Amino acid sequence: MKSFLEYYSRIIGFLLLTFVVIILLSTPSMIFAHAITMIDTELSYATDEAMTVRSKLDLGNNEHMRAFSNDIGGWIGSDYDTAGVAERLDADIMLMRDYINPETFQPVIFLVMQSNNRSSFHPPIVCYPALGYTIVEEGTVKIPVQNMSWVEGPWFGTVQHLYPNVTVTAKKLIVTKQSGGKVTDRRVVLYFYVKNSPFTSDTITMVRVSALAAPEGSYDGILNLTTTFMANTMPCMFELRQDEDPVILILMATNMGKLVVGFMLLLPLAFIFYPQIKKRVFV
Repeated sequence: MKSFLEYYSRIIGFLLLTFVVIILLSTPSMIFAHAITMIDTELSYATDEAMTVRSKLDLGNNEHMRAFSNDIGGWIGSDYDTAGVAERLDADIMLMRDYINPETFQPVIFLVMQSNNRSSFHPPIVCYPALGYTIVEEGTVKIPVQNMSWVEGPWFGTVQHLYPNVTVTAKKLIVTKQSGGKVTDRRVVLYFYVKNSPFTSDTITMVRVSALAAPEGSYDGILNLTTTFMANTMPCMFELRQDEDPVILILMATNMGKLVVGFMLLLPLAFIFYPQIKKRVFV
């Protein structure tokens, strides 16, 4: 009478072989899952400037957001009380801070807002006009982010991947508010969206930096200030998604890895040919 293993050894073996092949052809980040998201300037569709990143912090966790650094590149932050604003805007998560650089004493307002309801999300191009502002200029700006890197070494040592200067595209708005026919309030607004896969989540996050500019004249100084500050925040929140080799190539680079690959392939084969092996050994 055949044993259970003799009856089902081939099925078990083929299932194990399929699992092993999937593992060997996967990349380390596919196995040790990171939160993979997309930075983009538009809410409803993907643009050519979209960039794939990994989140360093959970943007949907209030504790993570409250723990976000109050000292970013010398900029010192102080929180706003956002409970009432978050409720009015139907935001699930909201962090709003003033950051001031001691060298300039010009505050910038840093806002991170997340909602699980895309239909109720309030983008700046809607919010500012609703608050009485007029959008006088709309465009994009390149945020230079230096030394975006991460350390990845799940099994055999540590491999450090360094990137040269990278630019992230943000949306730019110049908005004004008038009183008595004169501009009394002018702001430079930079923002982008952090989007998950639409197949897995409807959650949307907006990261925005804004600052007051002089009512008249050039706003270049404030644009440089907000651009610099946003560049400083990027490495605190994200890391670039690297191009990774599949696991089999990583393992085959070392003698120990080759032994691991051999064992992983031999184990399912041993199940597949178990009846034949048993006959040869025990007959």
